[in-house]
Amino acid sequence: MSTLSKYIKGTVLAIVTITVIVVALNWQSANRLYSVISLFDEALIVNNFSHMKDVFFNKKIVAQGQPSPFATNPTPLPSSFNYRNNTTSTESFLTRRATTALLVLKDNKITFEQYYLGTQSDDQRISWSMAKSFVSILFGMQVDAGNIDIEKTVGFYLPELANSGYGNVKIKHVLQMSSGVKWNEDYLDFYSDINKMGRVLAIGGSLDHMTSELVNESPPGKVFHYVSMDTHVISMILRRVSGQSLVELIQQNLWNTIGMESDAFWLTDSQGAEFALGGLNVTTRDYARFGRLLLNNGEFNGKQIVSAQWIKAATTPQAEYLKPQADKLGYGYQIWLPPQAQQGEFFCVGVYGQYIYVNQQHNVVIVKNSADLGFLDALNSKHETIAFFREIVASLE
Repeated sequence: MSTLSKYIKGTVLAIVTITVIVVALNWQSANRLYSVISLFDEALIVNNFSHMKDVFFNKKIVAQGQPSPFATNPTPLPSSFNYRNNTTSTESFLTRRATTALLVLKDNKITFEQYYLGTQSDDQRISWSMAKSFVSILFGMQVDAGNIDIEKTVGFYLPELANSGYGNVKIKHVLQMSSGVKWNEDYLDFYSDINKMGRVLAIGGSLDHMTSELVNESPPGKVFHYVSMDTHVISMILRRVSGQSLVELIQQNLWNTIGMESDAFWLTDSQGAEFALGGLNVTTRDYARFGRLLLNNGEFNGKQIVSAQWIKAATTPQAEYLKPQADKLGYGYQIWLPPQAQQGEFFCVGVYGQYIYVNQQHNVVIVKNSADLGFLDALNSKHETIAFFREIVASLE
């Protein structure tokens, strides 16, 4: 073999070897990116929403001790409900909204529990933005302990964000989604901030760093503007003042204390920081246990897990622009209020139809998981679903 032939053969072999190594090293990133791109495909979405840990970085939360049991009192759902002056069939609503799980809890008894579209009771279902409400409760515990003053600015606790859009924003306004930070939450826009964040999760990168790049758009504390990254800032403060990760905090303060039945997990970025604003994956029954904690004003089995004062503050609009109206949702601290909310009526919500609804006056918690690709339709899925929940509450009286 000539020297040239040997050189060409050696070069080709080297290129092939390098290519194989590069592909091997980036396979997981490519797989995660593909999963983000195909996450909401109609044929895949139901399965994806129950198997997020198969693809994304994550940390496990372990169920320990005896789970807190639920008694049962089987009760049929109402056959229909009224919404926008039209009668809607319950069965058709559940189908149209691609419901994967529905659980109703009244007086600490399960009156209805069913799983749909081939999913199972032990599926760990993605929370999406319901995770924000979990973060609020963990945050409240640190406020209760005197470790955080919500009247101070983000920059006071996180000097690395001093020059960002968050630097001079009061923590209270971040909790209220009133930070004034510029942010595009459009899930249908490939170039939106929320989708850019999804690619950081998939390919690798730091959510903390992404937060530091955001800028102001308007004065804080004046207008409600839903900025999912506000919750990540809250989580950064939590990690800073506690010296613990969110998984350590939720393990210690919720999974070890309120009788959770199953393991859970929290998606993270490639640096190990939890995807605070939407990455929890929990069984439907354990979502109900969290809802029961809110229902009971932070108390479980005679122990105050988080103060009743925090639950009250987190479920109360603190400004006129945050109050619910006839056709407008209200907002507290990472927890929503339905239109014309009754006293003690509030809910946690995640994109594509994830709900934990709480009605304290009637002692009811309702959990609904979904894979609803039509959640942005003209019917306004949040309002329609609240009408359905209110009909369930009325039927149980």
